[in-house]
Amino acid sequence: MERRRSVLLLPGQGAQRERMAAGLYEARDEFTAPMDEFFGRLGTTGSRLRSAWLRPAPNPELDESAVAQPLLLAVGHALGRAVGTAAEPPALLLGHSVGELAAACLAGVFDPADIGALAAARSRSLEGTGYGGMLAVAATEGQLAEELGGFGDGLAVGADGVAVGADEVAVGADGTDVGANGVAVAGVAERAVFAGVAVAALNGPRQTVLAGPREALAAVEQHLRDRGILVRALRSGHAFHSPVMAGAALRFGEALAGFGPRAPRAAAGTVVSTRTGVAVTEDQARDPHFWGGQLAAPVRYWPALRELLDTLGRRPGLLLLDGSADRSLSAPARHHPAVREGASEVVPLLAVGRDAGGPADARVFAEALHRLGEQRDHTGDHTVVS
Repeated sequence: MERRRSVLLLPGQGAQRERMAAGLYEARDEFTAPMDEFFGRLGTTGSRLRSAWLRPAPNPELDESAVAQPLLLAVGHALGRAVGTAAEPPALLLGHSVGELAAACLAGVFDPADIGALAAARSRSLEGTGYGGMLAVAATEGQLAEELGGFGDGLAVGADGVAVGADEVAVGADGTDVGANGVAVAGVAERAVFAGVAVAALNGPRQTVLAGPREALAAVEQHLRDRGILVRALRSGHAFHSPVMAGAALRFGEALAGFGPRAPRAAAGTVVSTRTGVAVTEDQARDPHFWGGQLAAPVRYWPALRELLDTLGRRPGLLLLDGSADRSLSAPARHHPAVREGASEVVPLLAVGRDAGGPADARVFAEALHRLGEQRDHTGDHTVVS
């Protein structure tokens, strides 16, 4: 019998929650050890991060990138280590934003002992730049491009004096953009106000994240609300994965060069990049700017996950290990035919809701390990390799 591959899903900025995975701390040694190592290597900064992590809701401090990003990195890595120690290393690693950096550490691209320093370097790269916000929108990328008249730096003027956007949408004499289908979209004035807002992430079939400067993002938010489109501000003080982050991405890439990124270890799991949608190559893994540039590049999480489900979801099937504290990473997968028909399965690693961050975390994690053990018992040690 062919054996299902396990896929560890690791969250990024916006998915952080108070006490995320804290119920495993001091309850599971294989989780506690890497967390303590992370805090210990950061000294007094580590002590502050530990306190912020264990503080119950509400905790506005967790909205700060300098707090959320290191904790997401540390918790994601510790979860992966715990699964690998208690059961076996996941076959595939799919991380969202900083979750991809955690995946790289699990795969051996970066030394796990350097995680604290990696987190500090990422925080330093953000200083003085990239400020803004992020907005989750219940719409497709195409719908938003039509609704907002495209994305980018605003309008340009063609040789014939007609204003056009980056998407070549013509503008009528009354200042209204007219798309190829004749439907009016955002006008010249609105397009100028929207300048700098870009697609930052594709999280599901109709789950798109926008990012940009706060004033422009607020204008977009109001425009979409007026059109009856559901929007939700994410917990971020930076416009991650948008052109606003270009300077930070360059600085982070330069800093990562000092950590000597290596080719992933074959036995440690394959990192599937949410930048490219396919497995990270050895050349990409060794390139510090591949990882640093992620800060300014859109996260194509759903296209990457969908490709895995399309290609491996039915035979032999996948076990999707959701490492998020809100199960947002597996939510879109539940609607994919491979999961609906039972060929692939979602396996939560953490409790949610009122139980999150408490003793229920350990119970849910133990249930996940039991599910992984059941698969080994029923299939033996045969693993399918593509």
